[in-house]
Amino acid sequence: GPGRVLLSDDDKNWFTSEECDTEFELLGNGALAVVIYIFASLYNFLALAIVVDGFFVRSIEVILRRLKISEDVAGAIFMAAGTSAAELFSNLIDTFVYRTNIGFGVIYGTVLFNIFVGVGYASYICPSNSKKCDWRVMARDTMWYLFSIVMVVIFIWDQEMQWYESFILVLMYVGYITTVCYQHKLEEWIFDPLGDAVDAMLSERAGANPKSVKANDMRNAMELDEKSDLDSDRPSSNTASEHKPEGGDGDRKIDMNVEKVPPAGGEGDDLDAPVTVIGWVIKCLSFPLEFVFTWTIPDSGTAAQPTNKYMFSFFCACLWIAGLSWLMVKFATGIGCIIGVGPVLLGTVFLALGTSIPDCMSTAIAARKGEGAIAVSNTLGSNIFDMQIAIGLPWFIFSLVEGEPYPLRHGPLAGPIVFLLLSGLVLHFGLSLFGWKLRRRLGFVLNSLYLIFIIYVFCEEFA
Repeated sequence: GPGRVLLSDDDKNWFTSEECDTEFELLGNGALAVVIYIFASLYNFLALAIVVDGFFVRSIEVILRRLKISEDVAGAIFMAAGTSAAELFSNLIDTFVYRTNIGFGVIYGTVLFNIFVGVGYASYICPSNSKKCDWRVMARDTMWYLFSIVMVVIFIWDQEMQWYESFILVLMYVGYITTVCYQHKLEEWIFDPLGDAVDAMLSERAGANPKSVKANDMRNAMELDEKSDLDSDRPSSNTASEHKPEGGDGDRKIDMNVEKVPPAGGEGDDLDAPVTVIGWVIKCLSFPLEFVFTWTIPDSGTAAQPTNKYMFSFFCACLWIAGLSWLMVKFATGIGCIIGVGPVLLGTVFLALGTSIPDCMSTAIAARKGEGAIAVSNTLGSNIFDMQIAIGLPWFIFSLVEGEPYPLRHGPLAGPIVFLLLSGLVLHFGLSLFGWKLRRRLGFVLNSLYLIFIIYVFCEEFA
Protein backbone atom coordinates (compact mmCIF):
# COMPACT_ATOMS: atom_id res chain seq x y z
CA GLY A 1 0.00 0.00 0.00
CA PRO A 2 1.02 3.68 0.13
CA GLY A 3 4.09 4.39 2.23
CA ARG A 4 5.18 0.75 2.24
CA VAL A 5 8.81 0.07 1.38
CA LEU A 6 9.85 -3.28 -0.02
CA LEU A 7 13.30 -4.81 -0.05
CA SER A 8 16.29 -2.64 -0.87
CA ASP A 9 19.99 -2.47 -0.05
CA ASP A 10 20.04 0.80 1.84
CA ASP A 11 16.82 0.62 3.84
CA LYS A 12 15.63 -2.49 5.63
CA ASN A 13 12.32 -1.15 6.94
CA TRP A 14 9.63 -3.05 5.09
CA PHE A 15 6.63 -1.65 6.95
CA THR A 16 5.35 1.77 7.88
CA SER A 17 5.57 2.97 11.47
CA GLU A 18 1.77 2.92 11.72
CA GLU A 19 1.72 -0.77 10.87
CA CYS A 20 4.40 -1.57 13.45
CA ASP A 21 2.49 0.38 16.08
CA THR A 22 -0.59 -1.66 15.24
CA GLU A 23 1.33 -4.89 15.74
CA PHE A 24 2.70 -3.75 19.10
CA GLU A 25 -0.70 -2.51 20.26
CA LEU A 26 -2.23 -5.86 19.41
CA LEU A 27 -0.77 -7.51 22.48
CA GLY A 28 0.89 -4.62 24.30
CA ASN A 29 4.22 -6.45 24.43
CA GLY A 30 6.53 -6.99 21.49
CA ALA A 31 8.35 -10.06 22.86
CA LEU A 32 5.08 -11.75 23.82
CA ALA A 33 3.64 -10.94 20.40
CA VAL A 34 6.59 -12.61 18.65
CA VAL A 35 6.25 -15.77 20.76
CA ILE A 36 2.52 -15.99 20.07
CA TYR A 37 3.03 -15.33 16.36
CA ILE A 38 5.67 -18.07 16.15
CA PHE A 39 3.51 -20.69 17.86
CA ALA A 40 0.50 -19.62 15.79
CA SER A 41 2.58 -19.99 12.62
CA LEU A 42 3.73 -23.49 13.60
CA TYR A 43 0.15 -24.54 14.28
CA ASN A 44 -0.84 -22.98 10.99
CA PHE A 45 1.78 -25.10 9.21
CA LEU A 46 0.24 -28.22 10.74
CA ALA A 47 -3.21 -27.14 9.58
CA LEU A 48 -1.93 -26.54 6.04
CA ALA A 49 -0.34 -29.98 5.90
CA ILE A 50 -3.59 -31.64 7.02
CA VAL A 51 -5.77 -29.73 4.55
CA VAL A 52 -3.47 -30.17 1.58
CA ASP A 53 -2.51 -33.80 2.06
CA GLY A 54 -5.72 -35.08 3.63
CA PHE A 55 -8.45 -33.21 1.76
CA PHE A 56 -7.21 -31.17 -1.18
CA VAL A 57 -5.07 -33.85 -2.83
CA ARG A 58 -7.68 -36.54 -2.20
CA SER A 59 -10.39 -34.46 -3.88
CA ILE A 60 -8.08 -33.91 -6.87
CA GLU A 61 -7.58 -37.67 -7.19
CA VAL A 62 -11.35 -38.19 -7.27
CA ILE A 63 -11.84 -35.42 -9.85
CA LEU A 64 -9.20 -36.93 -12.10
CA ARG A 65 -10.77 -40.36 -11.88
CA ARG A 66 -14.30 -39.07 -12.54
CA LEU A 67 -13.21 -36.87 -15.45
CA LYS A 68 -11.05 -39.71 -16.84
CA ILE A 69 -8.00 -37.51 -17.19
CA SER A 70 -4.86 -39.42 -18.14
CA GLU A 71 -2.58 -40.07 -15.19
CA ASP A 72 0.55 -38.61 -16.78
CA VAL A 73 -1.22 -35.27 -17.24
CA ALA A 74 -2.74 -35.57 -13.79
CA GLY A 75 0.60 -36.18 -12.13
CA ALA A 76 2.33 -33.34 -13.94
CA ILE A 77 -0.42 -30.76 -13.47
CA PHE A 78 -2.84 -31.48 -10.66
CA MET A 79 -0.69 -33.39 -8.18
CA ALA A 80 2.09 -30.80 -8.46
CA ALA A 81 -0.54 -28.10 -7.96
CA GLY A 82 -1.85 -29.93 -4.91
CA THR A 83 1.47 -30.08 -3.10
CA SER A 84 2.32 -26.49 -4.16
CA ALA A 85 -1.04 -24.92 -3.34
CA ALA A 86 0.30 -23.19 -0.21
CA GLU A 87 3.04 -21.41 -2.17
CA LEU A 88 0.59 -20.28 -4.84
CA PHE A 89 -1.92 -18.86 -2.36
CA SER A 90 0.84 -17.29 -0.24
CA ASN A 91 2.18 -15.34 -3.20
CA LEU A 92 -1.34 -14.49 -4.37
CA ILE A 93 -2.29 -13.03 -1.00
CA ASP A 94 1.01 -11.22 -0.55
CA THR A 95 0.69 -9.76 -4.06
CA PHE A 96 -2.71 -8.14 -3.44
CA VAL A 97 -2.70 -7.55 0.34
CA TYR A 98 0.75 -7.04 1.83
CA ARG A 99 3.17 -6.63 -1.09
CA THR A 100 6.17 -7.35 1.13
CA ASN A 101 7.84 -9.97 -1.11
CA ILE A 102 7.16 -12.67 1.48
CA GLY A 103 5.33 -14.70 -1.17
CA PHE A 104 8.36 -14.60 -3.45
CA GLY A 105 10.61 -15.48 -0.52
CA VAL A 106 8.43 -18.50 0.29
CA ILE A 107 8.76 -19.81 -3.27
CA TYR A 108 12.49 -19.15 -3.35
CA GLY A 109 13.05 -20.97 -0.08
CA THR A 110 10.65 -23.80 -0.87
CA VAL A 111 12.24 -24.84 -4.16
CA LEU A 112 15.66 -24.98 -2.47
CA PHE A 113 14.30 -26.79 0.58
CA ASN A 114 12.56 -29.38 -1.59
CA ILE A 115 15.80 -30.35 -3.31
CA PHE A 116 18.48 -29.72 -0.70
CA VAL A 117 16.53 -31.13 2.25
CA GLY A 118 13.66 -33.15 0.73
CA VAL A 119 15.67 -35.07 -1.86
CA GLY A 120 18.72 -34.98 0.41
CA TYR A 121 16.84 -36.74 3.21
CA ALA A 122 15.30 -39.14 0.69
CA SER A 123 18.83 -40.07 -0.41
CA TYR A 124 19.63 -41.21 3.12
CA ILE A 125 16.56 -43.42 3.62
CA CYS A 126 16.22 -44.78 0.06
CA PRO A 127 17.20 -48.50 -0.07
CA SER A 128 20.33 -49.42 -1.98
CA ASN A 129 18.31 -51.65 -4.35
CA SER A 130 16.00 -48.82 -5.42
CA LYS A 131 15.03 -48.34 -9.04
CA LYS A 132 16.99 -46.10 -11.34
CA CYS A 133 15.76 -42.66 -12.33
CA ASP A 134 15.06 -42.35 -16.04
CA TRP A 135 17.80 -40.04 -17.35
CA ARG A 136 15.45 -38.69 -20.02
CA VAL A 137 12.92 -37.58 -17.40
CA MET A 138 15.65 -36.06 -15.24
CA ALA A 139 17.09 -34.19 -18.24
CA ARG A 140 13.63 -32.94 -19.23
CA ASP A 141 12.65 -31.72 -15.77
CA THR A 142 16.01 -30.23 -14.77
CA MET A 143 16.23 -28.36 -18.08
CA TRP A 144 12.75 -26.90 -17.57
CA TYR A 145 13.61 -26.06 -13.96
CA LEU A 146 16.88 -24.32 -14.90
CA PHE A 147 15.15 -22.56 -17.80
CA SER A 148 12.50 -21.26 -15.38
CA ILE A 149 15.19 -19.92 -13.04
CA VAL A 150 16.95 -18.06 -15.84
CA MET A 151 13.71 -16.53 -17.13
CA VAL A 152 12.55 -15.40 -13.67
CA VAL A 153 15.91 -13.75 -12.99
CA ILE A 154 15.81 -11.93 -16.35
CA PHE A 155 12.25 -10.72 -15.72
CA ILE A 156 12.84 -9.37 -12.19
CA TRP A 157 16.25 -7.88 -12.92
CA ASP A 158 14.77 -4.40 -13.48
CA GLN A 159 12.80 -4.67 -10.18
CA GLU A 160 9.43 -5.11 -11.81
CA MET A 161 7.60 -7.71 -13.83
CA GLN A 162 5.54 -6.69 -16.84
CA TRP A 163 2.27 -8.42 -17.68
CA TYR A 164 3.73 -10.13 -20.72
CA GLU A 165 6.70 -11.40 -18.70
CA SER A 166 4.47 -13.07 -16.12
CA PHE A 167 2.29 -14.38 -18.94
CA ILE A 168 5.37 -15.96 -20.52
CA LEU A 169 5.96 -17.87 -17.29
CA VAL A 170 2.42 -19.24 -17.45
CA LEU A 171 2.91 -20.20 -21.10
CA MET A 172 6.14 -21.95 -20.15
CA TYR A 173 4.15 -24.24 -17.88
CA VAL A 174 1.90 -25.05 -20.81
CA GLY A 175 5.03 -25.96 -22.74
CA TYR A 176 6.26 -28.13 -19.89
CA ILE A 177 2.95 -29.99 -19.74
CA THR A 178 3.12 -30.51 -23.50
CA THR A 179 6.54 -32.13 -23.24
CA VAL A 180 5.29 -34.37 -20.42
CA CYS A 181 2.21 -35.51 -22.31
CA TYR A 182 3.93 -36.04 -25.66
CA GLN A 183 7.38 -37.08 -24.53
CA HIS A 184 7.36 -40.38 -26.40
CA LYS A 185 6.20 -38.74 -29.62
CA LEU A 186 8.81 -36.02 -29.24
CA GLU A 187 11.50 -38.64 -28.78
CA GLU A 188 10.37 -40.39 -31.94
CA TRP A 189 10.30 -37.08 -33.81
CA ILE A 190 13.84 -36.24 -32.67
CA PHE A 191 15.54 -39.64 -32.76
CA ASP A 192 13.89 -41.20 -35.82
CA PRO A 193 15.39 -38.75 -38.36
CA LEU A 194 18.70 -38.96 -36.52
CA GLY A 195 18.64 -42.74 -36.66
CA ASP A 196 17.69 -42.72 -40.33
CA ALA A 197 20.56 -40.36 -41.15
CA VAL A 198 23.11 -42.44 -39.23
CA ASP A 199 21.92 -45.71 -40.79
CA ALA A 200 21.96 -44.24 -44.27
CA MET A 201 25.49 -42.96 -43.76
CA LEU A 202 26.74 -46.29 -42.44
CA SER A 203 25.06 -48.29 -45.17
CA GLU A 204 26.41 -45.95 -47.84
CA ARG A 205 29.95 -46.33 -46.54
CA ALA A 206 29.57 -50.11 -46.40
CA GLY A 207 28.16 -50.21 -49.92
CA ALA A 208 24.98 -51.90 -48.71
CA ASN A 209 21.43 -51.24 -49.81
CA PRO A 210 19.91 -48.62 -47.46
CA LYS A 211 16.58 -50.42 -47.59
CA SER A 212 18.14 -53.48 -46.01
CA VAL A 213 19.23 -51.55 -42.98
CA LYS A 214 16.72 -51.00 -40.21
CA ALA A 215 16.46 -47.34 -39.37
CA ASN A 216 15.84 -47.90 -35.70
CA ASP A 217 18.53 -50.47 -34.87
CA MET A 218 20.64 -48.05 -32.88
CA ARG A 219 17.74 -46.66 -30.89
CA ASN A 220 16.29 -50.12 -30.24
CA ALA A 221 19.64 -51.30 -28.96
CA MET A 222 19.76 -48.37 -26.54
CA GLU A 223 16.22 -49.08 -25.33
CA LEU A 224 17.00 -52.78 -24.80
CA ASP A 225 20.10 -51.86 -22.85
CA GLU A 226 18.13 -49.48 -20.61
CA LYS A 227 15.43 -52.09 -20.13
CA SER A 228 17.99 -54.68 -19.06
CA ASP A 229 19.40 -52.20 -16.57
CA LEU A 230 15.95 -51.66 -15.09
CA ASP A 231 15.34 -55.40 -14.86
CA SER A 232 18.67 -56.05 -13.18
CA ASP A 233 18.09 -53.29 -10.64
CA ARG A 234 14.46 -54.17 -9.92
CA PRO A 235 13.94 -54.72 -6.16
CA SER A 236 12.77 -58.17 -5.13
CA SER A 237 10.16 -56.90 -2.67
CA ASN A 238 6.50 -57.21 -3.59
CA THR A 239 5.89 -53.52 -3.05
CA ALA A 240 8.50 -52.43 -5.53
CA SER A 241 7.65 -55.07 -8.12
CA GLU A 242 4.05 -53.98 -8.34
CA HIS A 243 4.95 -50.75 -10.15
CA LYS A 244 6.51 -50.60 -13.61
CA PRO A 245 8.22 -47.38 -14.66
CA GLU A 246 7.48 -46.89 -18.32
CA GLY A 247 9.39 -43.91 -19.59
CA GLY A 248 9.33 -40.69 -17.70
CA ASP A 249 5.69 -40.26 -16.94
CA GLY A 250 5.25 -43.60 -15.26
CA ASP A 251 6.81 -42.05 -12.21
CA ARG A 252 3.95 -39.58 -11.92
CA LYS A 253 1.34 -42.25 -12.52
CA ILE A 254 2.38 -44.12 -9.40
CA ASP A 255 2.23 -40.93 -7.37
CA MET A 256 -1.52 -40.57 -7.77
CA ASN A 257 -2.42 -43.90 -6.26
CA VAL A 258 0.44 -44.70 -3.92
CA GLU A 259 2.21 -41.74 -2.46
CA LYS A 260 -0.66 -39.71 -1.09
CA VAL A 261 -2.60 -42.55 0.53
CA PRO A 262 -0.28 -45.21 1.98
CA PRO A 263 -1.77 -48.72 2.03
CA ALA A 264 -3.04 -50.14 5.26
CA GLY A 265 -0.47 -52.13 7.14
CA GLY A 266 2.32 -50.81 4.96
CA GLU A 267 5.16 -48.45 5.59
CA GLY A 268 2.88 -45.44 5.40
CA ASP A 269 1.20 -46.52 8.62
CA ASP A 270 4.57 -46.71 10.32
CA LEU A 271 5.24 -43.13 9.31
CA ASP A 272 1.88 -41.89 10.55
CA ALA A 273 1.71 -43.85 13.82
CA PRO A 274 2.76 -41.71 16.83
CA VAL A 275 5.50 -43.81 18.42
CA THR A 276 7.23 -40.98 20.32
CA VAL A 277 6.17 -38.28 22.72
CA ILE A 278 6.45 -35.71 19.94
CA GLY A 279 4.31 -37.93 17.74
CA TRP A 280 1.58 -38.10 20.37
CA VAL A 281 1.75 -34.33 20.89
CA ILE A 282 1.32 -33.74 17.15
CA LYS A 283 -1.54 -36.26 17.11
CA CYS A 284 -3.30 -34.43 19.93
CA LEU A 285 -2.75 -31.04 18.29
CA SER A 286 -4.05 -32.40 14.98
CA PHE A 287 -7.29 -33.73 16.46
CA PRO A 288 -9.18 -30.38 16.72
CA LEU A 289 -7.97 -29.41 13.23
CA GLU A 290 -9.11 -32.69 11.72
CA PHE A 291 -12.44 -32.33 13.53
CA VAL A 292 -13.03 -28.85 12.11
CA PHE A 293 -11.92 -29.80 8.60
CA THR A 294 -14.04 -32.94 8.59
CA TRP A 295 -17.17 -30.96 9.46
CA THR A 296 -16.48 -28.07 7.08
CA ILE A 297 -15.09 -29.95 4.05
CA PRO A 298 -17.47 -32.51 2.52
CA ASP A 299 -16.14 -36.02 2.09
CA SER A 300 -14.92 -36.57 -1.47
CA GLY A 301 -14.42 -40.28 -0.96
CA THR A 302 -11.50 -42.02 -2.62
CA ALA A 303 -10.52 -42.52 -6.24
CA ALA A 304 -11.92 -46.06 -6.03
CA GLN A 305 -15.11 -45.08 -4.13
CA PRO A 306 -15.89 -41.39 -4.79
CA THR A 307 -18.90 -39.49 -3.50
CA ASN A 308 -21.00 -36.96 -5.41
CA LYS A 309 -19.58 -34.06 -3.34
CA TYR A 310 -16.03 -34.18 -4.68
CA MET A 311 -16.23 -30.81 -6.47
CA PHE A 312 -17.66 -29.10 -3.39
CA SER A 313 -14.92 -30.72 -1.33
CA PHE A 314 -12.29 -29.35 -3.71
CA PHE A 315 -13.58 -25.75 -3.47
CA CYS A 316 -13.93 -25.90 0.33
CA ALA A 317 -10.37 -27.15 0.62
CA CYS A 318 -9.22 -24.28 -1.62
CA LEU A 319 -10.95 -21.79 0.66
CA TRP A 320 -9.25 -23.27 3.71
CA ILE A 321 -5.84 -23.16 2.01
CA ALA A 322 -6.42 -19.54 1.01
CA GLY A 323 -7.41 -18.59 4.56
CA LEU A 324 -4.52 -20.44 6.17
CA SER A 325 -2.09 -18.93 3.67
CA TRP A 326 -3.39 -15.46 4.56
CA LEU A 327 -2.81 -16.20 8.25
CA MET A 328 0.66 -17.53 7.51
CA VAL A 329 1.65 -14.34 5.69
CA LYS A 330 -0.03 -12.24 8.39
CA PHE A 331 1.87 -13.91 11.22
CA ALA A 332 5.17 -13.66 9.35
CA THR A 333 4.52 -10.00 8.60
CA GLY A 334 3.93 -9.35 12.30
CA ILE A 335 7.13 -11.14 13.30
CA GLY A 336 9.18 -9.24 10.74
CA CYS A 337 7.67 -5.92 11.72
CA ILE A 338 8.33 -6.36 15.44
CA ILE A 339 11.86 -7.78 15.37
CA GLY A 340 12.98 -5.94 12.22
CA VAL A 341 13.66 -9.03 10.09
CA GLY A 342 13.05 -8.81 6.36
CA PRO A 343 10.44 -10.78 4.43
CA VAL A 344 13.02 -12.58 2.30
CA LEU A 345 14.64 -14.15 5.37
CA LEU A 346 11.25 -15.04 6.85
CA GLY A 347 10.04 -16.51 3.59
CA THR A 348 13.15 -18.45 2.60
CA VAL A 349 13.88 -19.92 6.03
CA PHE A 350 10.80 -19.90 8.26
CA LEU A 351 7.75 -20.07 6.01
CA ALA A 352 9.41 -22.36 3.46
CA LEU A 353 9.71 -25.03 6.15
CA GLY A 354 5.95 -25.04 6.67
CA THR A 355 4.90 -24.96 3.03
CA SER A 356 7.37 -27.75 2.14
CA ILE A 357 5.79 -30.27 4.52
CA PRO A 358 3.44 -31.91 1.94
CA ASP A 359 6.25 -32.31 -0.61
CA CYS A 360 8.66 -33.72 1.97
CA MET A 361 6.05 -36.21 3.23
CA SER A 362 5.46 -37.53 -0.28
CA THR A 363 9.18 -37.63 -1.03
CA ALA A 364 9.98 -39.52 2.18
CA ILE A 365 7.23 -42.10 1.62
CA ALA A 366 8.38 -42.71 -1.96
CA ALA A 367 12.02 -43.04 -0.90
CA ARG A 368 11.23 -45.57 1.85
CA LYS A 369 9.47 -47.72 -0.72
CA GLY A 370 12.56 -47.68 -2.94
CA GLU A 371 10.88 -45.43 -5.50
CA GLY A 372 13.65 -42.87 -5.77
CA ALA A 373 12.51 -41.89 -9.26
CA ILE A 374 9.11 -40.86 -7.90
CA ALA A 375 10.69 -38.80 -5.11
CA VAL A 376 12.89 -36.83 -7.52
CA SER A 377 10.25 -36.50 -10.24
CA ASN A 378 7.57 -35.16 -7.88
CA THR A 379 10.02 -32.69 -6.35
CA LEU A 380 11.09 -31.29 -9.71
CA GLY A 381 7.47 -31.15 -10.88
CA SER A 382 6.47 -29.13 -7.82
CA ASN A 383 9.44 -26.79 -8.22
CA ILE A 384 8.59 -26.15 -11.86
CA PHE A 385 5.01 -25.34 -10.83
CA ASP A 386 6.32 -22.92 -8.19
CA MET A 387 8.68 -21.10 -10.53
CA GLN A 388 6.21 -20.77 -13.39
CA ILE A 389 2.65 -20.74 -11.99
CA ALA A 390 3.05 -19.72 -8.34
CA ILE A 391 5.16 -16.73 -9.46
CA GLY A 392 3.71 -15.94 -12.88
CA LEU A 393 -0.04 -16.29 -12.31
CA PRO A 394 -0.49 -13.93 -9.30
CA TRP A 395 1.70 -11.26 -10.86
CA PHE A 396 -0.08 -11.58 -14.20
CA ILE A 397 -3.45 -11.11 -12.49
CA PHE A 398 -2.03 -8.12 -10.60
CA SER A 399 -0.91 -6.47 -13.85
CA LEU A 400 -4.34 -6.98 -15.41
CA VAL A 401 -6.22 -5.64 -12.38
CA GLU A 402 -3.93 -2.72 -11.48
CA GLY A 403 -2.89 -1.85 -15.03
CA GLU A 404 0.78 -1.62 -14.05
CA PRO A 405 3.74 -3.99 -13.68
CA TYR A 406 4.25 -5.73 -10.38
CA PRO A 407 6.92 -3.86 -8.35
CA LEU A 408 9.66 -6.04 -6.95
CA ARG A 409 12.66 -4.51 -5.22
CA HIS A 410 15.52 -6.80 -4.41
CA GLY A 411 19.12 -6.84 -3.34
CA PRO A 412 22.00 -8.51 -5.16
CA LEU A 413 20.86 -11.49 -7.24
CA ALA A 414 24.22 -13.26 -7.52
CA GLY A 415 23.73 -15.40 -4.41
CA PRO A 416 20.16 -16.51 -5.13
CA ILE A 417 21.06 -17.32 -8.74
CA VAL A 418 24.01 -19.47 -7.67
CA PHE A 419 21.98 -21.50 -5.17
CA LEU A 420 19.04 -21.96 -7.53
CA LEU A 421 21.28 -23.15 -10.35
CA LEU A 422 23.21 -25.41 -7.99
CA SER A 423 19.97 -27.06 -6.85
CA GLY A 424 19.26 -28.25 -10.39
CA LEU A 425 22.79 -28.95 -11.59
CA VAL A 426 24.00 -30.81 -8.50
CA LEU A 427 20.87 -32.96 -8.46
CA HIS A 428 21.13 -33.89 -12.15
CA PHE A 429 24.86 -34.56 -12.32
CA GLY A 430 24.88 -36.14 -8.86
CA LEU A 431 22.30 -38.68 -9.96
CA SER A 432 24.30 -39.28 -13.15
CA LEU A 433 27.48 -39.85 -11.12
CA PHE A 434 25.80 -42.38 -8.83
CA GLY A 435 24.13 -44.39 -11.59
CA TRP A 436 20.80 -42.49 -11.53
CA LYS A 437 20.07 -43.69 -8.01
CA LEU A 438 19.67 -41.86 -4.70
CA ARG A 439 22.79 -42.39 -2.60
CA ARG A 440 23.78 -41.15 0.85
CA ARG A 441 26.77 -39.27 -0.52
CA LEU A 442 24.42 -37.29 -2.74
CA GLY A 443 22.21 -36.59 0.27
CA PHE A 444 25.22 -35.33 2.24
CA VAL A 445 26.15 -32.92 -0.57
CA LEU A 446 22.58 -31.60 -0.87
CA ASN A 447 22.15 -31.15 2.89
CA SER A 448 25.51 -29.39 3.11
CA LEU A 449 24.46 -26.97 0.38
CA TYR A 450 21.31 -26.11 2.34
CA LEU A 451 23.39 -25.39 5.43
CA ILE A 452 25.60 -23.09 3.38
CA PHE A 453 22.46 -21.45 1.98
CA ILE A 454 21.09 -20.76 5.48
CA ILE A 455 24.39 -19.21 6.53
CA TYR A 456 24.37 -17.05 3.40
CA VAL A 457 20.81 -15.83 4.02
CA PHE A 458 21.59 -14.79 7.60
CA CYS A 459 24.85 -13.09 6.59
CA GLU A 460 23.05 -11.25 3.79
CA GLU A 461 20.31 -10.13 6.19
CA PHE A 462 22.40 -8.97 9.11
CA ALA A 463 25.66 -7.96 7.40
